[in-house]
Amino acid sequence: MTNKKLEAKRLIIFLLLAFGISWVPAIILNVTVGFHNWFESYKYPFFALIVGNGPALANVITRKLTHEGWHDSMLHLKLKGNIKYYLIAVLTPAAMGISEGVLATIIYGNADFSDIGGGMNGMQLIGNVLLTLSVVPLMAFNTFGEEFGWRGYMNQKMEPLLGTAGTVIVGGIIWGLWHAELTVVGHNFGTEYDGYPYLGILAMCISCTFLGMGLMWLTKKTGSIYPAAIMHASINFGGKGIGQLFISGIPENYSPAITDDLIVSIPSFLLGLVFLILMLRDNKNEKKM
Repeated sequence: MTNKKLEAKRLIIFLLLAFGISWVPAIILNVTVGFHNWFESYKYPFFALIVGNGPALANVITRKLTHEGWHDSMLHLKLKGNIKYYLIAVLTPAAMGISEGVLATIIYGNADFSDIGGGMNGMQLIGNVLLTLSVVPLMAFNTFGEEFGWRGYMNQKMEPLLGTAGTVIVGGIIWGLWHAELTVVGHNFGTEYDGYPYLGILAMCISCTFLGMGLMWLTKKTGSIYPAAIMHASINFGGKGIGQLFISGIPENYSPAITDDLIVSIPSFLLGLVFLILMLRDNKNEKKM
């Protein structure tokens, strides 16, 4: 039986550490050397690694401080019987990117599909997509630090307290807010937009909530954080790039507003809701057993 008081204590410690480890050096470096010099140019890789891996470090430290152990660390690959989930982790963001690119072309490119693929023929376009997808699993080291923290620890502690839907919403908002120290200096959306920086922070919270649904579903289905890390990498380094190949008809001087980005993301948000429904259905089936 879950000791909710103890789990709440561990969750609070974890969140304080995750934000503190990531935010303190990021804020100091933003002020002293500037965001571009320490993060975008990667001139200070040690600090960039600390900031990006704050949730993972918080996981390790919290387990140590609260004498929790590693029985539920989700650090095993668990490939047996789960290959389909690893494939979903790689392929789903590509489908999301394509659907977003097509939607952007329809809405903002006046349905002008003449430049899809940037001049590549069909075989070249397919080859480009497959090449991008083939390297996605290798990029999961970039997203491991977040997934080991958010899905590998926060979600586990939060779900017994808030339920699955509550964990998706509250956890997504927390994940979005965690990005704020970089969002406010332009990492996600730049700084030249209406509603800066609050609309950017809100957009990150919305995006993280819906994207977190698929990441949480993969973690629960496999009992491993690696499919989520791969899907996260596929979103960051695969889906977005692939989506760009399917954008056409948009003038070069067009600068999308954050609300435009959110509208284009509707297919991905709907897919996130599908993952949430699947989790709720699984919960209902488990209670019947």
